[in-house]
Amino acid sequence: MTVEEAQAALDEAQKAFDAAKGTGVSKVAAASRALSAAKRALATAQKAEAAGVNVGGLSRAEQLSTIRQASYTAAQEEAGRGEKPAVPPADEEYTYDYVWRSEVGGRGGYWSLVRYPKYGTQQNTGNVNTGNVNTGNVNTGNVNTGNVNTGNVNTGNVNTGNVVTGPTLAKDVFKSTMALYFGQAELTKGWMDELYNVVSKFYRNGVDVATSFNMALLDARNNPNLKAFTDRFKGIYALQDLRQAGKPVEVPTIAQYVASQAGMADLLKQANLDDLATEEFTGELIGKGNSVTTIAEKIAKAYQRIDMAPKAIKDTFSRYFPTVDRPTLARTILLGQKGVDQLVDELAQYEVLAAAEQQGLGAINRIGGLDLGRAQEYARRGETFSSLTPQFSRIARALPTTSKLAGISKMEDIGQVGLEKAVITQSAKELQQLEKLTAEEEARFAAKQGRAELGMASQRRANRAF
Repeated sequence: MTVEEAQAALDEAQKAFDAAKGTGVSKVAAASRALSAAKRALATAQKAEAAGVNVGGLSRAEQLSTIRQASYTAAQEEAGRGEKPAVPPADEEYTYDYVWRSEVGGRGGYWSLVRYPKYGTQQNTGNVNTGNVNTGNVNTGNVNTGNVNTGNVNTGNVNTGNVVTGPTLAKDVFKSTMALYFGQAELTKGWMDELYNVVSKFYRNGVDVATSFNMALLDARNNPNLKAFTDRFKGIYALQDLRQAGKPVEVPTIAQYVASQAGMADLLKQANLDDLATEEFTGELIGKGNSVTTIAEKIAKAYQRIDMAPKAIKDTFSRYFPTVDRPTLARTILLGQKGVDQLVDELAQYEVLAAAEQQGLGAINRIGGLDLGRAQEYARRGETFSSLTPQFSRIARALPTTSKLAGISKMEDIGQVGLEKAVITQSAKELQQLEKLTAEEEARFAAKQGRAELGMASQRRANRAF
């Protein structure tokens, strides 16, 4: 894929994500994943173009490997094609040999140095004096020394100690891997060597590299020399603590953790919350037990619902959520212990409450006004701010009239609660009471001769109760 094709694909993915907003959680999450993949594809295409290689049809791992090889070849070509790299200074652990590597993408090839361990299994020699010894044909482990005469050698009393045998993890490979997580600047810091020792301990005992990293997380937790490492993955430690406390959470591997952070950062940026799209905040989100899907739902169903609400609703929301600025609102919702369904349920009742309060019918406006309990009942019936606004308007207009008629008729005033039941839920009992009030009002005036016109006026006044 060319850079132009990758950019076009990214533009389409962005449009698809924008169109998916508000259409459902699964569609938003799928569009978000597609957008993240398109961004990675563009970055890879740009690197491939800079390196001058074609990586079409290759897996992502093969693409990155090909780009790295091409970059190395280019560096070799600058020094003269085919020139062998210089052998590093001799050391006690490794020996080196040249290998010709063919390039993918038609750029030829280059000489590469391959490093081999000098020694395999190491023994504990105890107290040994070799004296005059000819070793003959001796194989020390993985390396055959050939015909070697050690000469007149006395080792003295030598004890090698207990040495763990097994494969050796190359430090340069290890540091290159860690650079993917921490950046090149971290490679020169002392804690990287300390971490290498921790990971190597597991690797030498036959554990694969990925598992060695994950086991090192546990081993390094209380190591003060590895604070930068443990801070980077503090979300994993937080989940481990939750699991130890009996919470049903899944603890990710390092690779899963980094991928989740990237996905959450993308979602925060798409919601114009770039200030929160950091390693620290996304790590905190993971440590609270959030997944990428959960964060996508909280943003779409809760944060954006508050952020884009009209002023009448936002005024009510502000009593329950810090709507003073968007980052604070987002932190409160995303880091809170409330689940998506609970947040949606609460927001729905606050919207119903807002519909009543803007008509002066909330509990904060008058005695007997709408409280959270009744608001929740209406919300769970499917009522919304839009559906209840005209109904609360009717109730506000009828309330003074019904109270007056109840006083004249010496009947119990059904009040706001009764009017809500009659108008919103169509309760038969409250509707009958209103009909009785109206009938008595009509009868009072119809009984007076010559007052027909006034009787019609009173009937109209009584009907306003509905």
